[in-house]
Amino acid sequence: MTTYEKLQDLCRQRGIRLSTLSKEAGISGSVFTELKTGRTKRLSAATLNKAARYFGVPVDSLLDDAETPDALSEQLYKKRLLLFDKSEKATATELDAILKLVDALIGDGEDA
Repeated sequence: MTTYEKLQDLCRQRGIRLSTLSKEAGISGSVFTELKTGRTKRLSAATLNKAARYFGVPVDSLLDDAETPDALSEQLYKKRLLLFDKSEKATATELDAILKLVDALIGDGEDA
C-alpha cells in the first residue's frame, strides 16, 4: 500500500477528506495531489510527522510499503525519527549547534 492510499484509508476511517486533513494538520493540499499523481515519490519528514500526529499513529505506519525499513535498520530509523521529533522543539540557535555537532561527527562524506 502506498503512503497516499494509507492516508486516504485513514481519512475514510475518520469520515474526512484529504482537504480536511490538509487544513487541520497544516499541510499544503498540493502535497497530496503531487503524491497521488506520482510527481512526488514521498512526503517530507515534516509532512509525515504532521499527518501522523493528526491521526495519532506512528510515522512509519504511513510509509509506502516499499519504503518501510527492514528489521536490521528499524532501530536506526526510529532513532532518526526521535532526533527529528526532538529537533522540532529547538530554537534556531540550538539547531545551528546541533548541525555543527552532526557535521563534526559525520561530516559530509568528502575529504577536505
